[in-house]
Amino acid sequence: MKSLVNIIAAAIQCSTIVLAVGSSANAETLKLNGKTMGSYYAIAIDGAAESNAAEIQTKMEAVLADVNRQMSTWDPESEISRFNQSVSTDWYPVSPGFAQVVLESIRLHKVTSGAFDPTIAPLIDLWGFGARRPKSFPSQEAIDTARSKTGMQFIEAKQDPPALRKTRSDVTLNLSAIAPGHGTDRLSEQLTKLGYPSHVVDIGGEVRTGTLKANGEHWRLGVESPFGEIQRVIECSKNSVSTSGNYRNYFDYKGVRYSHTIDPATGKPLMNPPASVSVLSDSCMTSDGLATGLMVMGIERGLLFAKQQGLSVLYLEVVEERTIIEHATGEFLAVALSSSILRSKEQGAGNTISLTVILAVLLLAVTAMGIVICRSTGSETIRD
Repeated sequence: MKSLVNIIAAAIQCSTIVLAVGSSANAETLKLNGKTMGSYYAIAIDGAAESNAAEIQTKMEAVLADVNRQMSTWDPESEISRFNQSVSTDWYPVSPGFAQVVLESIRLHKVTSGAFDPTIAPLIDLWGFGARRPKSFPSQEAIDTARSKTGMQFIEAKQDPPALRKTRSDVTLNLSAIAPGHGTDRLSEQLTKLGYPSHVVDIGGEVRTGTLKANGEHWRLGVESPFGEIQRVIECSKNSVSTSGNYRNYFDYKGVRYSHTIDPATGKPLMNPPASVSVLSDSCMTSDGLATGLMVMGIERGLLFAKQQGLSVLYLEVVEERTIIEHATGEFLAVALSSSILRSKEQGAGNTISLTVILAVLLLAVTAMGIVICRSTGSETIRD
C-alpha cells in the first residue's frame, strides 16, 4: 500500500548518518561540533568532562587544519594544490597522511575496476557540478577531451619516504570523496590517544565509532532516508559507516534523471541512480571511498561486488516517488532481517528489504531513545 511510506519531509542531498545516543545516555557524554571541509564535524565522547571541552576541541581542530593543509583543493598553498600545479613527473615529497590517502585511493581504484577515481575533476568542471547545472549536454568531443586528462593509473604513491608521482603531467587529484573519511579516522585516533577511546566522530556524514561505552552499550548509528526520517539503525563499536547519496543533487534532461556522481568509464553523470548507498568498514577512509565506488556501480553490480568482497552495504532505492526499497548485504541485511516490522525476499546478488510500515513508527521509537542528528551537506570538495 503506497500510503505506508508517505513521509512528509524535505528531501536531503545525501542520506545522512544519525547518532542515537540511547536512553541511558548521561551527562558524561560530551558533544562538540564545528565546521570543516565545506561541511561540519560532530563528536560525542563518553566519559569526557565538560571542563575539558575547550582543550579537546582545540586539539581536534588542529588535526582538521593539518588535513586541510594537505588535501584542500580550495587552498592554493595546500600540498594537493601544489602537486596538481606541478607538471613534473618526478617523485613529489608529501606528508605521510597525504601519501596514505593516495595509496588507499590507488587500491580502491583497482579493486572497484575504476569506479572510484579521484582524478575526474576535469569532468566535474565540464558538467558544472558545484557551480551551475548544465542546460545542455557537453559534446562527446568535450567529454573525451576531459576524460583524457583523468585516470588514477597515472598516479603513483609511496610511504618511504612519503611521495607522489604523476606519469602524465596533466593529471590532477581531488580527494573529496575519501579525505573526509581520513579526517574522521584521524580525529578518532587522536581522541583515543588523549584517553577517550569511547566516542563517535562524524565529518559530513562519514562516521567512525570508538570502543563500547562505559556501561557496555554499543554506539547506535542510523542511516537517514532520502525523506529525512531514520531508515535503519545499526549498533557499532570500532567501526565506520559512510554514505553516498544523490537524492537531491541531480538534474533532469529529456525525461531522464542524472546524478551529480560521474561514471569515470563514460565521463557522464549516472542515469537514474539509487538514492544512496551506505558502507560499513573498520576504516572510515575506506568506507568513504567505497561508498562513491558503489554508487557508480549501481545496485546490481554493487551488490555482487559487496558479496564478493565480504562488505556490509545498504542501498536505498526510491520507486513510485515515495516508496523506499532496501538492498542490503552483511550486517545491514542481518539488522533488517532481525526487525519484526520488515519482510525480506531473496533477489539476485543480494537481498531486498521492502518497507511495510509507516517509517514514522520507527522514528517515534528511536526518538524516545534520544537522538543527535548529524546532517550531511554532501559537499564535493574539501574546504578550509
